[in-house]
Amino acid sequence: MDVKNAAFFFSAYRKLLRSYTDFQLNALEGYELSPNEIVVLSSIETTPTASEIALKSDVSKALVSRSVKLLKEKHYITATVSDEDKREQYLSLTEEGKKVAELIDEANRRYFATAFANFEQDAKAALKALLGVMMRNLNLDFELDDGKKE
Repeated sequence: MDVKNAAFFFSAYRKLLRSYTDFQLNALEGYELSPNEIVVLSSIETTPTASEIALKSDVSKALVSRSVKLLKEKHYITATVSDEDKREQYLSLTEEGKKVAELIDEANRRYFATAFANFEQDAKAALKALLGVMMRNLNLDFELDDGKKE
């Protein structure tokens, strides 16, 4: 890939990420949430510990820990210390946290419905395959839809 095409590719990638983050923040206007707090809130239902959230979302443990602290202060989540490992916390959403997590989920559905509006199923499969090849080429772990690690 020549430099011009590479620059376009990475510029487009950064714009997509910024667009996604901005869309979420706009959908949650008034809740004063950071992008990392949004990641934690949207992950708790399927990933109940802070360390698992950090691992699966590729956010540092320190940032997840800070987000957990802030979300507890905002009464969106509760944390229970593990009996086996006192450093590990099991997270759960409060009733208010569930409402915010639903807003995040809805915003995600709207964003991806818009982003993939003119994609045929084979185009989505091709994009997924290309992203998988890139991740493997760079020796980056990623999880497939079926929960298997690649």
